[in-house]
Amino acid sequence: MIARVSPRRFFPPRAGRSLRGVFGFAFALGLVVRVASAANGNQPRTPPIYPAHPCLAIVDRDVDPIWRMSVAIPYEDTTLTEDELPDSRTFQFFALCRDDVRQVRLPNWIVRSDAERALDAGIVAELPTPEQVLAEAARFRVGHDGAPGSCVQAIVPETDRVPISCAATSEPVAWDTTGVPAGNYVVRGYTFAPAPNLWTPRLGVVQVVDGIDHVGAVAALTSPVYDARAFQEAGYRVQGCMAGPDGTTVELSWTSTATPDLDDETAWHVFATLDAKMGEIDELLFPPADAVYHGLLVRAIARDPGGAEWIGHAPGFITVYPGDGSSDEPALPPGPDHCGVGGDTTAAPTSDTGEASTTDAALTGAASEPRVGPPAESPEGCGCRADPLTDLRPLAIGGIGAVARRRRRAPRDRRTNAGRAGRVRAKVAGA
Repeated sequence: MIARVSPRRFFPPRAGRSLRGVFGFAFALGLVVRVASAANGNQPRTPPIYPAHPCLAIVDRDVDPIWRMSVAIPYEDTTLTEDELPDSRTFQFFALCRDDVRQVRLPNWIVRSDAERALDAGIVAELPTPEQVLAEAARFRVGHDGAPGSCVQAIVPETDRVPISCAATSEPVAWDTTGVPAGNYVVRGYTFAPAPNLWTPRLGVVQVVDGIDHVGAVAALTSPVYDARAFQEAGYRVQGCMAGPDGTTVELSWTSTATPDLDDETAWHVFATLDAKMGEIDELLFPPADAVYHGLLVRAIARDPGGAEWIGHAPGFITVYPGDGSSDEPALPPGPDHCGVGGDTTAAPTSDTGEASTTDAALTGAASEPRVGPPAESPEGCGCRADPLTDLRPLAIGGIGAVARRRRRAPRDRRTNAGRAGRVRAKVAGA
């Protein structure tokens, strides 16, 4: 079975930003696409909501190839209008072999046959190009094994799309990883309601391995999630999780949203280099003065001693303002859970969700000591001790909850390191 490990929550309750919390990531990330002229097109697409879950889940197929995730909904959405396909207003979920930067939009269509049905029904005026169909897009063609067609793994195939109802989402979604190329995957939810469909990202990474000794380099960023506001002198708190074999490093860097070529490595500015054995990412980014009124993207590159790497991008961006005001907190309020799938949104998920259970005091509001480096002894459920592979063995049937809920601790202030501070204050590319 998949291991159950204490996660810290992604969404601790916080005042304010209720609208962003109510609609989860979908609206906050600007993923609600333009509406069509038809009656159905005048309604917003309903996103899936992801209850508290580990930042990093390790699926060891030597133990169990099945991975499960809980899905909540903000409301039931099953009443179709006359201009909709019969399977409209349903969810589908995918595991993708790459975590793209926010500017890369996923294709609106999964398979061409869906677009052909929409064309026949008069919902769309023309068929999409190959790059507008996920199954045909070159960017997602090659997977971890180098084989064509293996990057996109359907957790839920189009023939089994999930209705947006309490009954259909009452049980966790199960992904059978048998035959899936080993490696890191990000999970994306897809609301099928053509013509404009909706993608909703799930924070964190799922790593599929054959034996816990084969855990690879990985990093995931859980902030910024939306269009976060940061004051230049106060900085912004970048959070996430990381793991890998001994000697794995994680490099954090930023660039301007105005950068014309995001594949140009010279456009990215490093502000921290971490040892993956720490498990947790919690760093303060201080933008340079000439980044004020710019948007910043943040990424993490995990690289093992053999050179294998994984690039994780923050799902949101940071807008920089002048002065030393109060920057946004990195965590969002809990999203709505209309059907009570995740239970009390102020508590960790129970074991029957198939994801995690916990008795960790840190999840119930008990105070925890700030940590500045890796502890000699790992607290229950932390998974952050010195030897990453040794620490991951108990997690072979579950996930690392390093940032699912933040302990209140001071992030590392990179201004105290002159060398790194110099890199942080490099000019924004193209500014």
